[in-house]
Amino acid sequence: MQAQESAQVIQKFLLRIRFLWQNLFLVGVMAYGATFYYRLQMHTTAKPSTYLQVLNWISFIIALGLAISIFQLKRKYFRLGYYEKMIKDLFSQNTGLSESQLARQFTRLMEKKMRLGWLLAIALILVGVIYYWITFDAWNMHVYFIVGLYSLVINYPRKDLLNHVPYLIKEFYPKNGETK
Repeated sequence: MQAQESAQVIQKFLLRIRFLWQNLFLVGVMAYGATFYYRLQMHTTAKPSTYLQVLNWISFIIALGLAISIFQLKRKYFRLGYYEKMIKDLFSQNTGLSESQLARQFTRLMEKKMRLGWLLAIALILVGVIYYWITFDAWNMHVYFIVGLYSLVINYPRKDLLNHVPYLIKEFYPKNGETK
């Protein structure tokens, strides 16, 4: 029965976190969409400027840094080995936790990691939007939007991402009074 409780905690977590993801997704799409609509309506052209190339490189370096950060975050934290290590650390810090309490602490920590990845993706989209408003050069805005949107989509909180967590949690608890 206890594994079902931790599975329910994970399910509730996914429902709650998906709502946050959807809102962040909407913010990114709306920021891009409003800017793109403005560009289409006003038929803007790039502002002639001596510092345009410098701004282009600065925005590229920022975008590249954000993309690499997202990649490293996903590679480090969104894998089964890290989940097992995190659960082991949480359990060793407080062995008196029930399975559902351990699952809640795990989800609290994972929410921070997921939220950080999503905020980095939104920041990537906003770099393109801000670059457009400074320069009226839309090319970077489109590229950064595609990369940021892709980062958001591949980091969608799927159930299969956390399927094994209740079983990992169950491993730390003795069965029917047995001692570990």
